[in-house]
Amino acid sequence: MKIDAQEYLRLVEDAGKLAFLDIEASGLRGDYNSVLVVSVKPFGKKPKSLVVQQPGNDQRVVREAKELLESYSVWVGYYSKGYDIPMLNTRLLKWGVDPIEKRPHIDLYYALKYKLLTARRSQGHLLEWLETPQEKMSVSAEVWASVAANPGPNLRILRARCESDATGLEALYRRTSHLLVDITR
Repeated sequence: MKIDAQEYLRLVEDAGKLAFLDIEASGLRGDYNSVLVVSVKPFGKKPKSLVVQQPGNDQRVVREAKELLESYSVWVGYYSKGYDIPMLNTRLLKWGVDPIEKRPHIDLYYALKYKLLTARRSQGHLLEWLETPQEKMSVSAEVWASVAANPGPNLRILRARCESDATGLEALYRRTSHLLVDITR
């Protein structure tokens, strides 16, 4: 039996099994960089964030992120198939932990890439163009450059950004979910 994507989404939304995910990391590659913050936002609820104590030591955060993500049936992210999940899995491998178990995963970057013809494809642009109440939070280069030397205040800023991105994902999802016809892993 095959279930329609829209009906499936309604079921997982109602069951509280749909979550939006975003990560912030010290760079783009898991062998030279580490995860700093992971935010998972259940549909219609506040984000849950995991933050490292010290940049470079992400073992606890990636293990807890794996457990948290595996407690949901469907994930929604933005370029999360290309970055967030591979980065988490790379860091899990570093710490000798199995990768995150696959789930149906909606990557809005790819899902909307062929459905919309916009000049830019960034999450921030789409949120602004669709006039959602949530905008993409920018972070200065100084914060990124000094997070290792001064983690306390800079990690608080990155946590706020990560939660903002997860909340923005939900706003984008709410505006565009009617366009989703296929949900894959």
